Amino acid sequence: MTFRAEFSALRAHVSLLADAWHGLELSVCEDRPPGEGLAVADHLGDVATDGTAELLAATRAPATAEGLHTTAAALLGIRRRIDDEYRSPATVTALLRGAREREAEWRGWVTGVRRGADRCADTLRAAEDAMLRCWREAVELAELDEGQTDDQQR
Repeated sequence: MTFRAEFSALRAHVSLLADAWHGLELSVCEDRPPGEGLAVADHLGDVATDGTAELLAATRAPATAEGLHTTAAALLGIRRRIDDEYRSPATVTALLRGAREREAEWRGWVTGVRRGADRCADTLRAAEDAMLRCWREAVELAELDEGQTDDQQR
């Protein structure tokens, strides 16, 4: 495949990830039960909003080296948010402990948030695979360009 074709596939995967992330953000922020909240829930809402901004930039990135960097940075940021925030043992424990101390509605909310994070992780894996294919194509283009430059200098 060509770099542009791989980048187009990457953009499609990033769009799917952005949709899944938006679903997670809705679960965290909009579906949250009313009443006394959890500090960890407030934090996860902030994390979701920040991730949305990163993914928006990635979905608009052009098929250039700068666009590839923007997309890679967004995917790395989302990976860290999922692993370090949504799926970390400390966060999961705090969510489960807080939900246990509240009404059943909170337990359902925690389950929805965890499913949303899992959905994002699955979608992210496909986007990361597409990113690797883009990098491979970019490196091949650079090697071809370098080879042509060497030939011209001889």
